[in-house]
Amino acid sequence: MFVGRDEAEALWGTARPDDIAALLGPAPLVVVKDAEHGATSYAEGKRTFVPSLPTKVVEPVGAGDAFAAGYLADVLEDRDERSRLRLGRLAAAAALRTRDDVPAMPPRTETDRFLALDDDAWAAAAPR
Repeated sequence: MFVGRDEAEALWGTARPDDIAALLGPAPLVVVKDAEHGATSYAEGKRTFVPSLPTKVVEPVGAGDAFAAGYLADVLEDRDERSRLRLGRLAAAAALRTRDDVPAMPPRTETDRFLALDDDAWAAAAPR
């Protein structure tokens, strides 16, 4: 289940990712997207947080769908949870940087480089 933190706050008066996951659980997977702050997943009893990338926002529409698409693409590739969240963040960043209906993702060699960064380097990185 994917939910935006802002949506959960408006619907249920719950703003903290841990509280949102508890409200929606038990579920096999809950992913709480928190715009410019990051995304947190709750899967198999484990909490994983990935911060958002610094991104200049041109148009916010479609970023949530792009995040879900990136996340699910890595599910299909059987990557770990951190990589799934990161590819979701990369896809969301691509959507935020354009007014196009379908954002252009960086080449896979570049996304793989971002997925392999350590946590400090990831938090400081900004895709083109």
